[in-house]
Amino acid sequence: MITPRIEDYLEELFLIESTGREVTVTDLADRLKITKGTVTATVQKLVELELVRHERYGNLHLTDAGRRKGMTVFHRHEGFRAFFHELLGLDRDHSSEMACSMEHYVDNVTEERLYALLEYFRRARAEHQPWVDEIFLAIEKPILLVPVPLTLCEPGSEGAVLRLTADEPLRKELVKKGFVSGAEVSLLNVENDAFTCKVGRETITLPLNEAATIWIQQPSR
Repeated sequence: MITPRIEDYLEELFLIESTGREVTVTDLADRLKITKGTVTATVQKLVELELVRHERYGNLHLTDAGRRKGMTVFHRHEGFRAFFHELLGLDRDHSSEMACSMEHYVDNVTEERLYALLEYFRRARAEHQPWVDEIFLAIEKPILLVPVPLTLCEPGSEGAVLRLTADEPLRKELVKKGFVSGAEVSLLNVENDAFTCKVGRETITLPLNEAATIWIQQPSR
């Protein structure tokens, strides 16, 4: 079984190989910042999986299968790094860290679409398309995209009802009280698990179990 840790080894071996250098257990331990003993144990697994050839007390060599897998992981790393750095504007080091945590869990379709999106973005930037600048302006002013239940809103906050997750007949009761999609809600006070809010022109106090079913989309912060 090829685990994320094994993929890290293959990617690192691929990168070292691409510099034209011979690879030893010591080199790999230094690059991965782990002990030689740990590297030796994992290298043995790589040999058993026929992903690496290891000369006795000598160099490590990727097999064709190991090289292809290492290149795949490297490409995915670079794709995510570029996505976070070029599209989201995050710094290079943080982008690389994020890429490391995600590169092992991507299927081929996701990878292909990620690269297609990157290519589209890069072409548009090269052509000085105005929407590219608009994207960067927009992400510098993030909005609260994730709705929250009324129970997680702070007193004094406002928002619009996005959805109700209550079962019937409670859902019908809440709709009758004015908690319909798009309705503006202001949370006035919370005391003893009672949530007093204003919906429309009505002031209503809800118990916690009812407030928890009302999901609010709050405005930009």
